[in-house]
Amino acid sequence: MSVKLSEKAMLVRLTISQWSARKYDRKVSNKVAQDYGASQDAGRYSKVLIAEEAIKAIAQAANEARTYHYENTLPWRDDGARILPAAQFDRYSKTLREFRSKFDRAVSDFVPRYSDYVEAAKGRLNGMFEAADYPPAHEIADRYAFDTAIDPIPDAPDFRVALQAEDFAAIQASIEARNKVALDAAMRDLWTRLHDTVARVAERLTDPDAIFRDSLIQNLQELCKVLPALNLTNNPSLTRLADEVQGKLCRFAPDTLRDHKPTRAQVAEDATTILEAMKAYTGQ
Repeated sequence: MSVKLSEKAMLVRLTISQWSARKYDRKVSNKVAQDYGASQDAGRYSKVLIAEEAIKAIAQAANEARTYHYENTLPWRDDGARILPAAQFDRYSKTLREFRSKFDRAVSDFVPRYSDYVEAAKGRLNGMFEAADYPPAHEIADRYAFDTAIDPIPDAPDFRVALQAEDFAAIQASIEARNKVALDAAMRDLWTRLHDTVARVAERLTDPDAIFRDSLIQNLQELCKVLPALNLTNNPSLTRLADEVQGKLCRFAPDTLRDHKPTRAQVAEDATTILEAMKAYTGQ
């Protein structure tokens, strides 16, 4: 069935900027190489300019936002935009606003204390401290930004210029072909995402003594929640296998899988069987 992507999804770009608070120190790198009799290109030493705890909350908010963004969208070519299903728009927008508020609050807490953190770095870095490594206090807030941009997916009929009929038809065909290539790549990415997540479950649970975190199962549960919306082609095989994953692999709590060996063994077997079925669609 032909899918008109522009009617089912949109493009979203997430842009987050933050000061890295790290700086490559050529002088220290050269000294370390000299002390160990190594060549000058043997390694690079990067200074941590301020205590990592000072910007931990900012980095955490940024990482959580990026993770959510990638988990709830699909790839689109190579320009930084990603496909956001229309069915996910309200939930995505609400959640990103929450992440932005968290990010902005963390920046607001950090900026007024920036000069104090720089002063503390003088003692922490001692001879490695260089005032030139630090942005001026009045500019530090400008190093942080959090923005999302939504654009429509290009649609062949929207291309309106004065062209000969045959040229217009060729451009329409080109746009449609590129959109199909992008959609095919997005669906392959979704198949791979499901395969890799199930494979991790199979790998960890097959070994009855292997330790695993709760996130092993939680990540699979989260993927199953968003997968129906990300299945833009309504691929019945993907839907069927996702339902099977949900019904067989996601129904037990992590503690149950740790404590009850027969249940763990059954889920591991089910995961392996599902992986085998996926080979026909993923080639893995």
